[in-house]
Amino acid sequence: MAARLFAFLFSFVLSFFSFSIFSSATSPSSGCYWTTCQSKWLGGCGAGHVSADQSDDCNGLCAESTDPPCLPFHSHFHCCVPETPRVTNKCVQCKSKLDFGKEYICCTDCSDPTIMNKGTKLGYCKTGADFAMQLKPQEHTARTGNHYAETFKWVAGPWMECSSPCDGGIRYRDVGCYGSMSDTSIKHYPVDESSCSSHDMPPRQEACNTQRCSESVSTMLLDERKKATGMSGWLVAFIVLLGLTATGGIVFAGYIYYQRTYSSNGFVYIMLEGYS
Repeated sequence: MAARLFAFLFSFVLSFFSFSIFSSATSPSSGCYWTTCQSKWLGGCGAGHVSADQSDDCNGLCAESTDPPCLPFHSHFHCCVPETPRVTNKCVQCKSKLDFGKEYICCTDCSDPTIMNKGTKLGYCKTGADFAMQLKPQEHTARTGNHYAETFKWVAGPWMECSSPCDGGIRYRDVGCYGSMSDTSIKHYPVDESSCSSHDMPPRQEACNTQRCSESVSTMLLDERKKATGMSGWLVAFIVLLGLTATGGIVFAGYIYYQRTYSSNGFVYIMLEGYS
């Protein structure tokens, strides 16, 4: 019984290694591919290839006629071949691109690129598209074919509140380098600061409220006095207007009294009073 079990295990391991050698010899030299069913623990990709994913049905991409369902504890491996980026002119129009200072890294189908080593820029595209690189255009040129003109500029945010009300403080703001395309359907996006000119960079901080605190207090008192003086002037004008109104009322009342007292009817009435 033990001999049969040992023979079975030996044949299984031998078949696995023979399959690995065969898959390494027949696997593609670039792009990504799905392997046939392999053990989840002992299977994998060819030498130098990276396993990007595992799936029992190749994420719906396996053909049932050539790829029957996997046995338990087996799966298809999605393998990709790491490569250095190829030069292209399609990265600028992709939203899913990586900024590497003076150049962009992208997939030619604008899918998300995967970087394995930032120093060598070694990576791959899971979709099987070409792993590409494009130098950033530094001058504004007209759009030709699939090429879009790109410009870079500094964008400064609003100033924050000063750190001190007087005796000198510091206020800050956000400043970043943004790229924009001649194609207005693509919104501006943040890029590495090396893309913008360091001479044109707006300041991120500056001094504020440099007046002395004593001068600040004096200025406040002066403003309050000006406000108080303004209020007293309005009060004086109101009193004068009220006085003129009262004087006019008195004059008008006297005039009415005079008219009633010294009119002709009033004079006759007074004479009759004297003779009675």
